[in-house]
Amino acid sequence: MEAAESTVEDLDPVQLNNSDNNKKAYIGHKLSEPGKFRKFLIDNADLFAFSHTYMSGIPKDIATHKLNVDPFYPPVRQIRRKFNVTINEAVSDEVDKLLANGSIRESKYPQWVTNLVMVKKKNGEWKMCVDFTDLNKACPKDSFLLPHIDQLIDTTAGHEFLSFLDA
Repeated sequence: MEAAESTVEDLDPVQLNNSDNNKKAYIGHKLSEPGKFRKFLIDNADLFAFSHTYMSGIPKDIATHKLNVDPFYPPVRQIRRKFNVTINEAVSDEVDKLLANGSIRESKYPQWVTNLVMVKKKNGEWKMCVDFTDLNKACPKDSFLLPHIDQLIDTTAGHEFLSFLDA
């Protein structure tokens, strides 16, 4: 059996700040005008958040969100998973950063307790994710479904740039 060809495009790094090696973006290897896009990224480098310190949160007077949880659904408190020392250190570091910039706050009497899922990134660092499976079950299904791929393609066709965000 023949191996399938990868559909993932090769990416080229773009150094956005000469004094900080962590301020880096990636652009597609096959762009028709990579210099133009590279210049755009460098000129607008101040608009990107490269760490938690750049993401201080959105003021509550601009936007707030409330989960629509079914009041008759019993809260779920998952039993805490144990991690090894290395992962525990990564969790502590990430939580400290999120607390410092106001993205999270301590909850003294939580009704819902959800486990963390630690995912190792290609560069060897850990990415902290949250398993919201139980909470999702308690929220009614959204009547505004995500668009189908053909709708996404139709709405992006003809545009010069398409960007993705991983927050």
